[in-house]
Amino acid sequence: MEEFPRVIYGHDSSAAPQCPRVDASGVLDVSATRVSGWRTATIDVSADDDLSNEVDLGEHFRYLAVVLPTLDETRVGVHVATESGGTYTPLGSGNAATTDPTTGGYATVFDIGGWRYIRLITSAGQTVDRAFSVQGVRG
Repeated sequence: MEEFPRVIYGHDSSAAPQCPRVDASGVLDVSATRVSGWRTATIDVSADDDLSNEVDLGEHFRYLAVVLPTLDETRVGVHVATESGGTYTPLGSGNAATTDPTTGGYATVFDIGGWRYIRLITSAGQTVDRAFSVQGVRG
């Protein structure tokens, strides 16, 4: 049996099907599945060699999809804050909340449990600037 891409359609209160929409922020709304759109988290070694800039995902998301660039060997984790410019705290504790040691070059997903403001952190300082592609995903 052939598999075809499936599109999720919702229905309004009159049972009329509703097609996927994109809101003013460019966020795709497909029934219960929403994504933030890709953003960039950058480690600028002239500012901080192991912590990225703040990224506002635009809304609160359950998951964070991350495309890791080539890295100096390190673990990658997430820090979160309740507001823009707020105090950032590590998400989770210990190595269970980070990737295994890596040199990057792949994609991964973190369960961020509903946070909006994030920063990526590496366990080892990077020798050059690093740009990570990140996207919030509803589960």
